[in-house]
Amino acid sequence: MKNELKVVWEVTKWEFNRFFKWMDLIKGVLFFSLFGLIGGVIGYWLASDTFTAPDIAVANYGSFDPSLFEHNELQFIDHAATHPDSLNQQLTEGKISGILTIYSLDDASIRVPSERAWVIILEQFLNELRRDVKISESGIDPEWISSLQAGIGLSREFEKGGESTTADKIVAGIAIFLVLMAVFMGFAYQFTAITAEKQQRITEQVISAIRPQAWIDGKILGITGIGMIYILFYGALGIAGTLILMQFGIPVGSALAQINPIFLITFILIVLLGTLMWNSFYAAIAATIDDPNTSQKTGWMTMPIYPVMLAFFVLINPDSIPITILGIIPFTSYAVLPARMVMTYVAWWEPLLAILLLMITVHLFRIAAARIFSTAIMMVGKEPTFKEMFYWFRRV
Repeated sequence: MKNELKVVWEVTKWEFNRFFKWMDLIKGVLFFSLFGLIGGVIGYWLASDTFTAPDIAVANYGSFDPSLFEHNELQFIDHAATHPDSLNQQLTEGKISGILTIYSLDDASIRVPSERAWVIILEQFLNELRRDVKISESGIDPEWISSLQAGIGLSREFEKGGESTTADKIVAGIAIFLVLMAVFMGFAYQFTAITAEKQQRITEQVISAIRPQAWIDGKILGITGIGMIYILFYGALGIAGTLILMQFGIPVGSALAQINPIFLITFILIVLLGTLMWNSFYAAIAATIDDPNTSQKTGWMTMPIYPVMLAFFVLINPDSIPITILGIIPFTSYAVLPARMVMTYVAWWEPLLAILLLMITVHLFRIAAARIFSTAIMMVGKEPTFKEMFYWFRRV
């Protein structure tokens, strides 16, 4: 047993070091940071011009009081005494952004060089002015109109448990995203490693000296370790960013303090076990593929996305029986359970049962992966069917 664990550890280190390079990770971060910086500079340059308050020449105020034309995002200039030809000349030369002419409370026009986004803001502003004038003319108390539009204040009271914090919901969303990120990384590495070894006939020599179970366990652990390193790395960057925001007085710390530690521990375990489960599954699938460019089995890479889609139904009724079951069974619990935990009261035994079932599934999948791997790795020219794969898994 001791020698077996040593072999697994050696294969794990080999697979990990084979694909993971610190310099590649750092270069990737620097690459995206550089493009983020360039994008930020370009965005700021565009925004500084695009979001500048437009200079709107008012040719006629109509029935409105000129003193009311004040807006944070619009700059109104009184040109009621300016000749229309002169205004048109200024518009053509770009000295003004538009010419506003108000004919009555119900009719106005804006002349602009071409379509402008701020015209929508102008239209909303004029509608508010019109509403205020109409209310004043009708003699209705403005406060009564405001109270009518305010609506009813509906407080929330929960029969079971309490309302989760925004921080808990953010952590749950991050947990689901991290599982997908680690799984898709594992999928790429598994297919690259196993299919390449199969095509080059390398594994046949290795498994003559190493048991298939130890070989596949090492691959699963090594590639899962890469996913976890990336998660920890980007998590550390997120924490560093949070600390920087706190220095500028943004109350991030108080929000983080509201995170439920039980939720956090549960989400971490689900991320780890969910990643191990899918990496074990993909190890078995990859062993049966001769050429990933033509194989029909590469479509299985989309499977982890479907439970995330099912998690959206939690928003409709998190206490329904189907959603409760999906939050427990292994193939969907990594996405549905975090969503349920932040949306409703979840009995203490549900996360425990979900984690236990995930652990059992990981164990069964690693055994299945080894048995399928030991036979499929020798087959070339014909990919086995799922019936054959199931037969190999059942054999002793």
